[in-house]
Order: sequence, then structure tokens, then C-alpha cells
Amino acid sequence: MKLNVFALSTLFVLNLITLRASAQSLDGTWEITAVIDNGRVVDPTEVLMNYAAEGRVVIRGQQVEIRVPVTYERKVLPFIVDNAQSPMTFDLAGAEKTGGRGIFLAGKDTMMLCLSSRPQGRPATFASLPGSGNLLVTLKRSTGAASFPGQQSQPTYEDEQLRRMLVGTWGHQDNESIHYITLANDGTAKTVTTWKDQFKQLFHRDVNSSGRWEVKDRVVTVTIDQSSDPERRGQTGSFRVRSITGSELVAVDYDGEVRQEWKAPQ
Repeated sequence: MKLNVFALSTLFVLNLITLRASAQSLDGTWEITAVIDNGRVVDPTEVLMNYAAEGRVVIRGQQVEIRVPVTYERKVLPFIVDNAQSPMTFDLAGAEKTGGRGIFLAGKDTMMLCLSSRPQGRPATFASLPGSGNLLVTLKRSTGAASFPGQQSQPTYEDEQLRRMLVGTWGHQDNESIHYITLANDGTAKTVTTWKDQFKQLFHRDVNSSGRWEVKDRVVTVTIDQSSDPERRGQTGSFRVRSITGSELVAVDYDGEVRQEWKAPQ
């Protein structure tokens, strides 16, 4: 279950709800300390990539703000709170169609929220078991600059710096295949796609392609000139770099999907 708007709203509501439930102001920054999604403990890096770009929420008056992964768009959602219930409940706008009904518990500097993804559903307890469709989130008040395990601010790169860092062979995989792309210093590019399934390997050869690549405004564009797969000839693909190290590349492709690439040994 992907969070996106659903999980974003979760975090917003949690804070505003508590604000109404106690006399103490919750204005400020709250860090996400743990996320369990449908029974699965979410890795901190995945929280930043798929749930909240900065691993935190910010409360200002009657608004809760979160930054959407990839785009870093500021997102705020309306909600309704019922303080008379025990535990207290909240409903996000449109919850009757998309899910987004939850319960919450708040202390002075900590908060816990459990949200259902199912229309008309609401968690009965603060738990996220496999198959429940629940999202369980805990947060703590930040005493200084917001931080989160594994969190890094979005880096900035000059195009020439990025081009130098990209030179080499990078790989990623999906359910069916493994993809490698070699970006050379002279602006040429080569790609290889291999199949994981042994049956497919009998009837499908590796796909080898070659072409050109360039970097402009942190967007890498690759144009295929020659390929063993005729359908790939003349195709152009692109991705925007979010972060890069000597061994790992995190990028957003032209479909808006976040992907991680590993760097192959020289």
C-alpha cells in the first residue's frame, strides 16, 4: 500500500487533532520516528522516498504541512475531529470514498496515529497487522532542526559536476529483468537488458543498445541510436537525479517512479 496522498494526510491530521485535544500548542516540527504499513515495518529511506520527503510534518496554527516525495510539493489536507470518542477519531476529506479514517493518541512530545486505507473503515486499535490495510505512524517533537534516521536534505549539483559523477556503469532490476547502462565520458551510452527467468533466456536474447547521453538542469537524457531490439531504436528516455554517491544513484524516471541504481565495479 503506497502512502502518497493517503499517508501524507495521515501525518497532517495527527498533529492538528492533538492540537485541538489539548491546551498545549503543537506548533512546530514533528519528526516521523516509525511507520508500519499493512503489517510491514517501513525502512527510514523508504519513508523519505514514498511517504514524506523530509521525514517530518510541520504544524502552523490550524494547518499541517508535509512535503511530497519526488516533487517536494507542499501538501495540506482538511479533516474532521471528534474529541468525544475514545480513542479520539478523525476523518480526512473524501474519506468515505478513498479511506482515511483513523484514531490517534497524543502526549506532550509524542504522537501515535493509526489510519485505515479502506472506505468506511476505521482501526479499532493502534495496530497495523498484515492484511489490515492500516497505517501506524509515531512522531516526536523536534527540539531543533528536524532530523530523521537516514534523512538527507535534497542535494544540488552543477550539471558538469553531475556529468562527471555519472560516468560509469549503473544497474537496477525489476521482477523480470536486470538493466545496465554505461555512461561514457565522451557522451556515448550503452545499455544491456538481461532476463532473470531461465525459460525466457531460452527464447529472448539480451537486448544491447547504444546511443548518446547528456545532462541539462540535473535531467539526464539518453537517446538510443542502435539496438538489437528494433522497437528501441530512436527512443529517448530521461531521469532526474535526486542524489548520487560513488556507489548509489537515486533518480526519478520519466514516469515519475523513484528508482535506485547501484554502480557496477570498474
